[in-house]
Amino acid sequence: MYRYLFLFVETIALIVCMFCYRKFSLLRYKLFLPYLTTIILYEIGNLNKLFAINKSNLWIVNFEVLFEFLFFSFFIISAYRDRKEKKIFGAIALFILLVTLVDIFFIQGVMRLCSIAIVLQYALLTIMVCRFFYKLMQHFEKDSSLLKQPDFWVNTGCLFFFLVGFMSFASFNLAYARPHFFRVIFDIINGVANIILYSCLVISFVCYKPTRTISSSS
Repeated sequence: MYRYLFLFVETIALIVCMFCYRKFSLLRYKLFLPYLTTIILYEIGNLNKLFAINKSNLWIVNFEVLFEFLFFSFFIISAYRDRKEKKIFGAIALFILLVTLVDIFFIQGVMRLCSIAIVLQYALLTIMVCRFFYKLMQHFEKDSSLLKQPDFWVNTGCLFFFLVGFMSFASFNLAYARPHFFRVIFDIINGVANIILYSCLVISFVCYKPTRTISSSS
């Protein structure tokens, strides 16, 4: 049930993205089209158990979360105007990417959920979003409206999504002790986070105006 709900909300976001694509002047917004397409294909594959190996799809979850990490790292970092911040967060993101690949292929293994690396990914993304809001509040003009700014909506949705992801995967060991309980709680909380994220993306696409997009200032 939850997977179908995810797919529905993500499909709505993709449709709106397609209609709004022509007005996207920034690369980070144009990349939402292939990103959402990939995510929807992933959800369809999961629903049809196309990725299951020995009744487990954890290997594809590792790569799907990594894909999200790379996309949103690029999106958030590209919104910064401070070159020093771009370099610092870019270097940290690259380091976590390397840690993740080592974890997947040499430590926990491809067929197990690499929860440690995933927690690091969500932790960095959460920090980057908080940094964005900190800079936004410093340089926000009182005569403008945050509710009309697409970057505000994207980062608002991301903040909820990343925090939930961080808490969920940080407590993943509970899945081995009480798998059914963990699965129910995970589905509910993750479902709410997904709805918030993709609803915020829809609003951001509708609000998008090339001259009104806010970036984090130095």
